[in-house]
Amino acid sequence: MTEQHEGLDTLDTFDVPDVLDFPGADILAAAGEVAPPAAGTVDAALAAVRLAAAGEGAAADSKWPRRGFAGTRRSRILLSAAAVAAVVAGAIAVPTIPFGDTPPAAGATAASFLHGVADTAAEAPRTDAPYWKVRARSVHRLVNETSGGPLKPASGPSTTTSWTSRSGTIIETSKGKYLRTGVGKEPGAQMSWQVVGMEVKWDDLADLPTEPAALKAYLESGNPTTPKNEAVFNGIVQLLLAPVSPEVRSALYDVLAELPYIRLVGPVKDGAGRAGVAIENDLADRRTRIVIDPKTAMPLERQNSILGGPEDGTAYLTITYLVLESAWKAP
Repeated sequence: MTEQHEGLDTLDTFDVPDVLDFPGADILAAAGEVAPPAAGTVDAALAAVRLAAAGEGAAADSKWPRRGFAGTRRSRILLSAAAVAAVVAGAIAVPTIPFGDTPPAAGATAASFLHGVADTAAEAPRTDAPYWKVRARSVHRLVNETSGGPLKPASGPSTTTSWTSRSGTIIETSKGKYLRTGVGKEPGAQMSWQVVGMEVKWDDLADLPTEPAALKAYLESGNPTTPKNEAVFNGIVQLLLAPVSPEVRSALYDVLAELPYIRLVGPVKDGAGRAGVAIENDLADRRTRIVIDPKTAMPLERQNSILGGPEDGTAYLTITYLVLESAWKAP
């Protein structure tokens, strides 16, 4: 037994009737018996169990109070764990259950996780702090364009701290000094983000739709130079890294949950060794991985990797967000 499957030991203590003792089990059992699952199925099932456990722990440890539906979520987690255990034990087959006329856009587990994160995001405390503090560590790998050789490490990781306000940004340099960049003296000038081909100003962040369908329609109304699905995905990530309200952040995760090709990787550690849950999205010739802290609903890391060719799967950019929070003071 490999280390990866060590969790299967505990399944030996289950009797099939006990494993199937949850609402709806009779429907699953009616699908018939199956042969022992493949290793990939076991891996996926174990990842789901670990994710359910991690989600339950996150809910219990969250620094923000949960609403009255916490008990319902716990029931869903326990039910999911029981169902997955039954699949791993080979007791039942899993029929394909349609969601309306079309399958879910994102993988079912990815969508479930992201909707859960949306619930957590909605309960974060509101703040009117004038600054948005970001401390990020970046690691770049450069392609040798001349020889076509493999990716090579850049000069090394670089860490930057910035405080962004409505009127500009203050950046801490490597020498301990601070640089300020302003937005100019034009009437109405303010900091902005480029999102799906649209300029979203600091004041616009407060007016973004908080209902998922309306927010999705807003994002899709842009005129990007890249394919729409790619632009909307990148726009959501940009806004998740911006000082949006808890309601907008929640809606962003709900929209993300319904985008095509999003898949759940599962529990991972980011570049700083912090525990999180990763999702991935393949876009053309690259893969984007986002690591999310389920306790705070904040991104921990973004990683872009190459798809195809000899460097397939190699990360060429990793940004670890060491600090991502509102601040009342800046240098």
